[in-house]
Amino acid sequence: MPSIIDRYLIREIALTLLATALVLLAMVLSHRLAGYLSKAANGLLARDSIFLLLGLQAINLLAVLIPLAFLLGIMLTLGRLHRDHEMTALAACGYGPLSVYRAVFLLAAPLALFAAGLSFLVGPAIMEFQFEVLARARKEAEVSMFTPGSFREVLNGRHVVYIGATDGRELRSVFVQSREPDGDLSITTGERGRQEVGEDGVRRIVLDHGYRYRGTPGRGDYEIIRFERAAVRVDTTPPPQDWQHQETLPLRQLWGSSEPRLIAELQMRLNSPIQVLVIALWAPLLARAKPREGRYGRVVAAVLIYAINFNLIGIGESWLSHGVVDASVGLWWVHGLFLLFGAGLLLQQHSGSRGFRGFRRTRRPVSGP
Repeated sequence: MPSIIDRYLIREIALTLLATALVLLAMVLSHRLAGYLSKAANGLLARDSIFLLLGLQAINLLAVLIPLAFLLGIMLTLGRLHRDHEMTALAACGYGPLSVYRAVFLLAAPLALFAAGLSFLVGPAIMEFQFEVLARARKEAEVSMFTPGSFREVLNGRHVVYIGATDGRELRSVFVQSREPDGDLSITTGERGRQEVGEDGVRRIVLDHGYRYRGTPGRGDYEIIRFERAAVRVDTTPPPQDWQHQETLPLRQLWGSSEPRLIAELQMRLNSPIQVLVIALWAPLLARAKPREGRYGRVVAAVLIYAINFNLIGIGESWLSHGVVDASVGLWWVHGLFLLFGAGLLLQQHSGSRGFRGFRRTRRPVSGP
């Protein structure tokens, strides 16, 4: 049964963790929102799907941001208690470092289980639904990209497209002005047309029964071509890569697989829960701020250490997916390094405390003359 002080520490760390996670989510989602709005403005994404995609992204990002939010929650809460001498008062009442670890791990254990549930159960289903929403939004954008009666620049200003009217998915009275790589100007007109996305993932306007005029402005030697069918490329969006869909695979398909990229995906899903437990080992030791120490010095140090961890995980994933390291090594070497880092901090704290106690035992009063 957790004590009153345990519940107090758990509540303070959890509230700080929640606030930090919301701030981090807002920062990341604002960047994603800018990207979605840019795609919607270019006609690559239906506007109605933006907030649904943001919600799905928030769920996916939560599993990634939980370890960092947990780290900041520990550093801010315990650092404040050390600076305000509250931990000294608790230690005088018998609430020592092991009791602090008990409170931290009482929060870390369910948090790791929650991160594991997000990574293994919720995440794949959300990613599969997200790919479906993206495909549907792209399909809907094929119709909503062009507004009848207005000119629109596409492909970074290379083409100017005018649509006279639309009838369902059919475009009528199509006018396309294009700047050719050699400096010539071409104008393509068609009675009707439609938008198509080929197997290469590139969207094109296909025109039926029209004319193409090509030449240099200011000269009268234009080339005129009559066609039955012509295609004008509208965007150069690449098709989705195969590796993206491995994020939707269920655990039973990843478990026991010998394919390097699937092994890397499995260990990346294990990463967040393990990180939470490893952080619970070394973060309380790093948070032991001195009374006159700056408020955010150790927090910055903790974030830098987490950044090193994050980059090493990325390197380890790349090595694992390309077969550079064996599956038995995987990402465990990164977790092992930070377990050793936590053990080193623990030994440093223990040796410092013993040295101080030894000094207090050997101190003798100075006798007078």
